[in-house]
Amino acid sequence: MKPAARYCAVYTRKSSEEGLEQDFNSLDAQKEACLAYITSQKAEGWLPVSASYDDGGFSGGNMDRPGLKKMMEDILTGKVNIIVVYKIDRLTRSLMDFAKLVEVFDRHNVTFVSVTQSFNTTTSMGRLTLNVLLSFAQFEREVTGERIRDKIAASKKRGMWMGGNPPIGYMVSNRQLVVDDEGARIANHIFERYLAVGCVSRLKRELDHKGMKSKIRVSEKGWQYGGSSFSRGALNTILTNPVYIGKVRHRHAVYDGQHQPIIPKEIWDAVQAKLQGQAASPRRQKKYADEMLLRGKLFGYDGMLYSPTFTNKSGRRYRYYVSGNFREFKDHPKGIIARLPAVEIEEAVVNGIREALSSRLVIAGALGMDAAAAGRELGHILNNHSAISPRDLVSGVVDRININQQKVTIQIIPSNLRSVLQEHLDISLPQHSLDDSYSIEVPFQVQKSYRGAVVIRPDQETRDRVFDRHPQELKNLIRGIIWRDEHFQGLSIREIARREGLNETYVGRLVRESFSTLQS
Repeated sequence: MKPAARYCAVYTRKSSEEGLEQDFNSLDAQKEACLAYITSQKAEGWLPVSASYDDGGFSGGNMDRPGLKKMMEDILTGKVNIIVVYKIDRLTRSLMDFAKLVEVFDRHNVTFVSVTQSFNTTTSMGRLTLNVLLSFAQFEREVTGERIRDKIAASKKRGMWMGGNPPIGYMVSNRQLVVDDEGARIANHIFERYLAVGCVSRLKRELDHKGMKSKIRVSEKGWQYGGSSFSRGALNTILTNPVYIGKVRHRHAVYDGQHQPIIPKEIWDAVQAKLQGQAASPRRQKKYADEMLLRGKLFGYDGMLYSPTFTNKSGRRYRYYVSGNFREFKDHPKGIIARLPAVEIEEAVVNGIREALSSRLVIAGALGMDAAAAGRELGHILNNHSAISPRDLVSGVVDRININQQKVTIQIIPSNLRSVLQEHLDISLPQHSLDDSYSIEVPFQVQKSYRGAVVIRPDQETRDRVFDRHPQELKNLIRGIIWRDEHFQGLSIREIARREGLNETYVGRLVRESFSTLQS
């Protein structure tokens, strides 16, 4: 009896783009080996599907890959019965992602096969062996990352230039920085004029008036960038970059470089002193370090600014953002939220940016990059963006935040995002022209608590996951369940309320809500 047809999907992946332009590359070699294996199983009814699932230049550390997404869609629609890969780490290098994939495979009766490693994921022993191998694959990826970071740190200690876009005044020759005379004159002018005007904003206006623009550059891929006016962030980066006095910076350390300085040391010291003098005092910086994260950036849909404020109660400080309407007129239009709890709205904004930086397509869209061509850079951002602090994300990237009762719209400046990613992740990104703004939308719900305070809740999909709820809501849920059980054992609502020192209506409401939680 002829066996039933089993349709096989061949999945291939390569972390880097190197060599993909060849007529026969690594993806072709993987596919050829997998197709040969499928042919050897023809007697069992194995047949290759016509669709291709290839991811060239994508890391195995996450699942944001077009070829993988296309394959998962075909699995959900029943077009694929068997997944065939050359090695299991081609599919993923993450244990957590692998567990999610196996769960989907099992749910749709899909078998996973590695050509060079014979496993059957339908058995517990097969899963155990795969998990062990994936543990080593993940370990190898993490060790490789550590080795690269250590190499960069050691090279910079020796004063070596480790790649990226050369600062204005320099160009790269034989992997070393050499002085560019035209750019050096512009850099010297920027330092000298800053000492004269004493303000970055005034310096920018003066440079714009003179028509001074950044140097036009062409990347190896033919992208043209530069030729635009200097932003305040770019000017501040130039004024604080020790490369101009022959130094190399790595994170918080500065080392003697192997290149020639172009700014005299006395001018550099004078500029740094003036910049530090204009900055807030350390005491004030410390006072507001963990507060007022959205200061000057949060607006209602009526255009009124939310101002930070706080109140002290029982020795504890509670922070809020208050609408300008409510602050000035003690009133606010319908639909405007008068007062927002600072912690919740700040978490909503930061988590929204983090989620955007976890999407390859969003990052590529914001930075004007080709998601397929820039696989290495995007993978580095996806894996390491959590190293950027919330304050650096908000202050360095966010231009404006608009809020209403259904969503928060975060407007970021793509050029600033590029600068922050390059500075904090030691990565080089293309400098071609970008849009002035890019928007990120974060859905959420606003509800008043029993004491009248506004509580920001996540969207309904997130709320359905009990332990992702707001901490106060989770606490009330647990109390309601405990009191419900006591009530079933004979204790009245009035007795519970008297014992807890709470209002009887409030206790009864939490008990009733515990029943609705069980139904959901």
